[in-house]
Amino acid sequence: MTSQSTPLPYDLVVVGHLTMDVNVVGGRRLVELGGPPAYAMCTPALGLRRVGIVSSVGDDFPPGYLRRLARAGLDLIGLQRGRVTTHFLNEYSEDGHRTQEVTAVADPIRISDVPETFWRAQWVHVSPVLQEVDLAIITAAKQRRAKVSVDIQGFVRRIKSDDMKRIEACPWKGFSRVARHIDVLKCDVEEIRQLTGRSDIAAAAASAHKAGSNLVLVTDSIRGSYVCHASTIHHVPAIPPRKTVDHTGCGDVYAMSFLVEYERSQRPLWSAYFAAASASFNVETPGATGFPDYDDVAKRLRAYLSNPEHRSDVEALHDEEGPRPCPI
Repeated sequence: MTSQSTPLPYDLVVVGHLTMDVNVVGGRRLVELGGPPAYAMCTPALGLRRVGIVSSVGDDFPPGYLRRLARAGLDLIGLQRGRVTTHFLNEYSEDGHRTQEVTAVADPIRISDVPETFWRAQWVHVSPVLQEVDLAIITAAKQRRAKVSVDIQGFVRRIKSDDMKRIEACPWKGFSRVARHIDVLKCDVEEIRQLTGRSDIAAAAASAHKAGSNLVLVTDSIRGSYVCHASTIHHVPAIPPRKTVDHTGCGDVYAMSFLVEYERSQRPLWSAYFAAASASFNVETPGATGFPDYDDVAKRLRAYLSNPEHRSDVEALHDEEGPRPCPI
């Protein structure tokens, strides 16, 4: 992933809570390992060799989950032991809309929890689930010359004060302080509206871009995603999965797969199509399992683009300017 002559110790470091999830999909209850660091297992499958996570779990976190994370190729030296693991109940509608409850919350992640060697990473991806990540981590990563990606999900929601199980949207008051340190900002359509106060997606993405974030990714479930870069916005279609089992973690897979391909190609639009194809595999399996390798994703994306009905997508990809040739 790294393009430097002397490789950095880590290609990617992911910061956020691991979770234990009960996912209700189509009437079925699935108990799964969750949280953004769990879905970081997709990146070694896509070819990264040096991936670390910073998280906090309790004694209730099953040893089998730790073994799965390690076998997938994640460095766990940044995993802190605390009182309890964060627990979520996620219920999904047929179109992928999610309602959530939280039944336990792990200890916050402080800047002192980041191992010193992790600061020398190509990318630091900050992805909280519920206000747990110290904003100083974003600033420190940029000061150490890492590229910084932020998924805002956990910064724009909180536990309701009158119901300790329910989650509600909230402003991200710290955004203005850290926006200029963010290279890639990822959110979904409701989150970017919450962040910017703008209902129109193009206007909201442009607002976030103007605030300082170099590149803005906005996901919209089965309706695809948007890429805002250099004052332009492009819609990227969702790549159809072969079957639908579980939507959990698709946004995490999309964000991290984007980083993998963006570092290789330096083409935002192409990387978003690659991320959409990678996320389509995640829908086909329960929880953080069944991650495809790079060739699997590339093959599915090329099959999609070879359909004559998608000629406009191919034209948009070829029209994208970039330092490297379009991969198709």
